[in-house]
Amino acid sequence: MINFLQETDPQSWTKEGENETFILRGESNPVKQAIGIIPQIEDPNVAKQVRRLLFYINMIIDLSGQASEEVDLSNIPPLYAYVEEDGAVSVEWIFPDFRIGFNIEPNPDDSGWHLVAGKNLEDKTESGQLINIPKTLIKLFTFIFSNI
Repeated sequence: MINFLQETDPQSWTKEGENETFILRGESNPVKQAIGIIPQIEDPNVAKQVRRLLFYINMIIDLSGQASEEVDLSNIPPLYAYVEEDGAVSVEWIFPDFRIGFNIEPNPDDSGWHLVAGKNLEDKTESGQLINIPKTLIKLFTFIFSNI
């Protein structure tokens, strides 16, 4: 189970066995809005996948902000999440020149991600299965940090 806390102390992030707890810092945390959708998710497998995705996104943002003064995290917009009619969850991240999305399905093998960039970024489009969340997020955050 992943627990979400509102806290200001960056040292209070912990991971204990299957219980993952992470900190949401302030009103501008990009995952804050998306977390609000979790109680509305009926399928426990979908809820687990969404929690895990948001946990890793938050962790990467947090570690990137601590590790480098060159990474400007003030331009990262909020993530938005929606429960679809079929019980799947869509998570969208809309930047000025590109958008990143995740579709979380009851069967994890059917979950995926996509990146769509506009003309300023050569109309780039990519997509794939969301099998390895950390590996996928490293790829997407490399793109994000290069283009914000």
